[in-house]
Amino acid sequence: MRKPIVILGAGIAGLSMSYFLAQRGIPSIVLEKNPYYGGLARSFRWNDFWCDFAAHRFYAHDQEVLDCVRSLTPMIEHYRRSRIFFKQRWLRDPIDIIELFSHLSMHERWHIVQDYLRRDKTLPDHSFEQYVAKRYGHALYDIFFRCYTERLFSLSGQDIAVEWAIWKVRLSSPLDRLKNSTRTKFRRFYYPISGGYGAIVNGLYQKIQDQVILNAQVTSFIRDQNGQVQGITYRHYNQEYELYAQHIISTLPLTVIAQLLGEEIKINYQKVDAVYLLLNKPLMSNNHWLYFMDSSSTINRLVEFKNMSNYQTPPHTTVVCAEVTIEAPNIIERVVNDLVQSRLIQPHEVIDTHVIREPFAYPRYSRGYINEVQRFQQVLQHYPNIHILGRSAQFTHYEVDDLLDQAYQMAQQITTTQPITIQSTNKEPPVWIVILTLNNYHDTEECLRSLQSLDYPSYNIILVDNGSSDNTPDLVRKQFPNVKVIENHYNLGVAAGYNVGIHYALDNGAEYIFILNNDTTVDPLIITHLVQAAREPNAGILMPIVYYYHNPQQVWSAGARYRAFPPAIVMERKIYNTYHDLQFAISCGFLITRHALEKAGLFDESFRFLWDDLDFSQRVRRAGLRILQVPQAKMWHKVSQTTNPASEQFWRTHGESSVIFFRRHRQSFPLPQIFYLGYFALREFIFKRRLKSLPSFLQGIRSGQTKQLVDVPLPKDRMSYP
Repeated sequence: MRKPIVILGAGIAGLSMSYFLAQRGIPSIVLEKNPYYGGLARSFRWNDFWCDFAAHRFYAHDQEVLDCVRSLTPMIEHYRRSRIFFKQRWLRDPIDIIELFSHLSMHERWHIVQDYLRRDKTLPDHSFEQYVAKRYGHALYDIFFRCYTERLFSLSGQDIAVEWAIWKVRLSSPLDRLKNSTRTKFRRFYYPISGGYGAIVNGLYQKIQDQVILNAQVTSFIRDQNGQVQGITYRHYNQEYELYAQHIISTLPLTVIAQLLGEEIKINYQKVDAVYLLLNKPLMSNNHWLYFMDSSSTINRLVEFKNMSNYQTPPHTTVVCAEVTIEAPNIIERVVNDLVQSRLIQPHEVIDTHVIREPFAYPRYSRGYINEVQRFQQVLQHYPNIHILGRSAQFTHYEVDDLLDQAYQMAQQITTTQPITIQSTNKEPPVWIVILTLNNYHDTEECLRSLQSLDYPSYNIILVDNGSSDNTPDLVRKQFPNVKVIENHYNLGVAAGYNVGIHYALDNGAEYIFILNNDTTVDPLIITHLVQAAREPNAGILMPIVYYYHNPQQVWSAGARYRAFPPAIVMERKIYNTYHDLQFAISCGFLITRHALEKAGLFDESFRFLWDDLDFSQRVRRAGLRILQVPQAKMWHKVSQTTNPASEQFWRTHGESSVIFFRRHRQSFPLPQIFYLGYFALREFIFKRRLKSLPSFLQGIRSGQTKQLVDVPLPKDRMSYP
């Protein structure tokens, strides 16, 4: 009899995993220690209202994930309404610097400006405090950021990991509201019409309820004589049971699964008290969320359920829920006092109260937690049939749509004939090399020959052909049968062409992706050096030293930077002795971490060629990740074998791409666009006597000003491969 797949925990991650397995005809058993399912996503009925545990919303970039959730329960689409309570005033969210200044004293404004101008830009990004102080100054950190974040985690800003700042810090300019919303500033979200947020988990549960066992406490793992895990024991109504499993998928807190394996992991979780107030008034505010930033506040965030869905709610009362993370006596009294002080309610309007505590509500992102998590992930590699899924299990700030997508992907892997491999079976993480080609097969062949000498133990090669007319795809299939060839059949451009290969690599488990032009050759140790550098904190892009192919000792590029005067993008040619932070990487060849693609997106397909790598670099750095020069890694480039710098298409594209870049990044480069284009035209068309190409360049500028910018693709955007 085939052993089942056992899922530990019946929260939204565990239920969705069982649901996706059931869709593929794979049986599973879900064990939940509590008498209820849903975890933090559950809802309950109280005073004729559907109440969630604290604040929830659903948002998905992925249409398939959105359609899946909509099939479980009818949803309302909302446009976000939220406010921030700061210094006894209500401000917009996300807050902008102009509005913030208008509510500060003259002394505070001067102090912030002065401190911003004198801020230490060399501060390392080792903590939340350093990240904010480096970008905005210590004064703004102390006045605005410190209190809320330290209260949220019960940690000092120096002890909070920098990752939290990367995910959450959002201080916008006045013009920022005109830009497309980002994941941290989502404008739209969805919420069930009836049943609260828990209607989503109810929909999942109804599909697989026969496979869920409540009141089932896992007590230990069953091991064979080699120490491998074969199953679990659990207690159900004071009776012990053994359950042998093909795979074990844990959504339990990482500390719990570590304890079951006899390991210790030095991470912690943050408790949350959800404080519910029934108010004798039709509505308290018209906002979905309210945030409380002042140091005197007890509340972190507050939700009013009537604003999420007013379907069949009592007309004369409303329920609010406050999230509280601090330890404090008289917590209900303090929450009521916060709302009175913020002029939202009067004490006599509170007619009932309720409190629910969750001890494992949020991962507590203290400094060094990543090292502990990575160390334990190495331990898990010794147990190939144990897999972790979910925010608490992975100790990562995943949203619900992320969890659903991960469950879907994991279910797909389990249903293949091969054993599931969440981690690479090699000691080194898998690298996928994506080569972009357009004709010039002899260059491609030489490039592939050089890759055959790589000493790295775990790599795959994808060749993406952008419509070659010299039979390149068939020749590669014949000469290099281990290379995956994807034919686009026409020229998509550099950015879109690379994205085809990147999507394929990500879908096949790539931890790192090395993009490479076909007119290059590489040193056998290049991947080894780049992957080693990728282990540096917050590494996003790893840039090798690129030498001229025809002059192998001369550096062509070691990165790039923007020069303010005279304005230009100039190549870095200095080679440093150790890893060195760069402003831009050049896409003839560099390594990208999966994390960078998840945070910053893929290449912007508004660019046909030129400036696409600068745009990608800018977004990676904006996501708080680093671009590192790796001096030990070497490659050689034939330079512009596919793109002819003398062609009119080159100058049109140069003009169009430069304008698109500055349009995309006006906040970082508000004025240099004018200076750059003027200086560039003067240098190239007057001093270098290329005046006949000026009309093409100007045509490109006009095109760049009017071209509709497309959304940057995300790793989860679905693609079909030729």
